[in-house]
Amino acid sequence: MATNLDLEILESQSQDYSKYSSFSVDHGHDSSEQLAPRFEDRLINEGIPVAQHLPTWLRYGERAFWILMPSFLHPSPTKVAPKPLHPSAWLDGLRGISALFVVCHHWSLVVMPANMRRGFMTDDYPMFLQLPIIRLTVTGFSAVCVFFVISGYALSYKPAKLTAQTKNVDFLTTVASSVFRRYLRLFLPTMATTLVVACLAYFRLFEVAPVPNQAVVWARPPVLDTFFDQMKNWWLQFGSLSDPLSNDIIRGGRFTYDPVLWTIPVEYDGSMLVFLTQIAFYRLRPRIRIFFNILIVAYAIHFRYWPYFLFLSGLCIATLHFHAQAKDDAHEPASLMLPFTSTTLTPGSFRSSFFLPVAPGKNDVRNKAIQIASFLGALWLLSYPEATAAIAPGYRTIFTLTPASYGVEDHHFWIPIAAVWLVFTVDKSPVIQPLFTNRYIQYLGRISYSIYIVHFSMIWLYGIHLIRLFALVTGSTFEANSASVSWAVSAILATIFFLPVTICLADFVQRYVDVQSVRVSAWLESRVVSRTR
Repeated sequence: MATNLDLEILESQSQDYSKYSSFSVDHGHDSSEQLAPRFEDRLINEGIPVAQHLPTWLRYGERAFWILMPSFLHPSPTKVAPKPLHPSAWLDGLRGISALFVVCHHWSLVVMPANMRRGFMTDDYPMFLQLPIIRLTVTGFSAVCVFFVISGYALSYKPAKLTAQTKNVDFLTTVASSVFRRYLRLFLPTMATTLVVACLAYFRLFEVAPVPNQAVVWARPPVLDTFFDQMKNWWLQFGSLSDPLSNDIIRGGRFTYDPVLWTIPVEYDGSMLVFLTQIAFYRLRPRIRIFFNILIVAYAIHFRYWPYFLFLSGLCIATLHFHAQAKDDAHEPASLMLPFTSTTLTPGSFRSSFFLPVAPGKNDVRNKAIQIASFLGALWLLSYPEATAAIAPGYRTIFTLTPASYGVEDHHFWIPIAAVWLVFTVDKSPVIQPLFTNRYIQYLGRISYSIYIVHFSMIWLYGIHLIRLFALVTGSTFEANSASVSWAVSAILATIFFLPVTICLADFVQRYVDVQSVRVSAWLESRVVSRTR
């Protein structure tokens, strides 16, 4: 199955749409006649046993069973060779880890008090989770910033490659296809999931009391008098969320059916800026193109456009990646004044340190040490406390260097810079990349978008009931309290049961909503695109 990175890259691939479409392309037959056998063939291809001679009602029951079963529990096909990883598969793994950390962040805001968000040693009750790097597991803004850099990189990956190869027609076709399909790619899945949330809200399934003393208390989805009014309210709110012409980048914050979806309009707007920048700079000479990429990135961070800074930085990293790769292929010496000078993805052929070109095999230990140090440094800066950096050990000096224009929003400066530093480091560090390419992390990457759009409603529907149950089991007072051992045990037990169920739901949504949305957008384009050459 396609990974999330594959889905991003699929948007910029060539136009063989029929293989991605679940719709019939044979106009001489009713598409409904093909659905059942095609569904069974797909199950068989995935290694899922399908009993062909059972009664019809039992066969439908078996289908439903395998549909609901998470993909990681499906039998593995014995005759299918493992699909080789994409050269930038680490992007998908990094995105999967970031998605998991966003889930943990919102969950921690329910089971932990507000002081959990402070920097380490900034009050009289320091917590282990407040330590630098450790705190990333429960820090949502840092993960979102990494998301945005990854999106800019993934959306630029094939266009940047084609630009380096001077394939003009392919470049224009790729970017046009990406622009056409981007809206449906982002908003079809959120439309489906939030419609379900609106229906569940009408039946008052979100009417559960929040945990006393929890860090943040969110408003529940609205409940209206009639189902028609409920659907109308959802439709109007979703229309505002998905308005492609709105100049309000934070419009998603007013979406009451799932407020964490504020990032989706930002994602769309940032994507359009990336595509426009690619087109604007395409005809420039390579060094001039890189110069203007860096210039617009600097402009964005200077004038506090931190979301655009992140997307454009992803574009810039992809451009640098293929520029350096083209130089390697041409056997030219690296002349670009950057901390890295090679993009080779195998540890044995990594030929440069951060600052100086190094011959193969020399100073290998030094190179690895510098890569690891840069990775840890990026994680440390990414752990920048959002509210108490001025008094947090290890961040006080950094805080004083914040540009005055950022005022009290110093984290909007340092955390985006750290996110770019992290992605840039991993892109150039074959020593680090294997951390994000193992099968488990790649699985998280595959479901990352789905887990992001379903986890918040699961906190209301399932999570709060869990923590209440385990508070009763442990005899803990039902109140978020970082000083209570029994409450900590309750929170840990609830987390153990909350995360797997949420992952299973995300797996289902990924297979039957997310992937299908990509197929729908590809199918639609295949029906309207001009075939003239």
